[in-house]
Amino acid sequence: MQEEINVIQHLLAVEKDAALLIDNAVKEADSRTAQAKNEANSLFKQKYDECAVTLQNEYEQKLQQKKSEHIKQMEQFKTELEGRKKNNAAFNKLLDKILFE
Repeated sequence: MQEEINVIQHLLAVEKDAALLIDNAVKEADSRTAQAKNEANSLFKQKYDECAVTLQNEYEQKLQQKKSEHIKQMEQFKTELEGRKKNNAAFNKLLDKILFE
């Protein structure tokens, strides 16, 4: 009977050791998973920030280019308008027709 008790105690001790090993393995897996997640998040943020800076710079360059083009087009339009001959008599005649007839 004592031998059976010793065997059962030994089996319980082995089971306790196995449970401890499993607990340690779970903790290690959780720790590695958290570390990998943190590293992935850090890398993502770094790449995201780099991409955002690049896109912001491209946006600002294109915006400046479009502003310059707009100013140039407005100057050309203004020059074209100033170069046209004014026909005040025809304009006044049209206004009279629209407003008073």
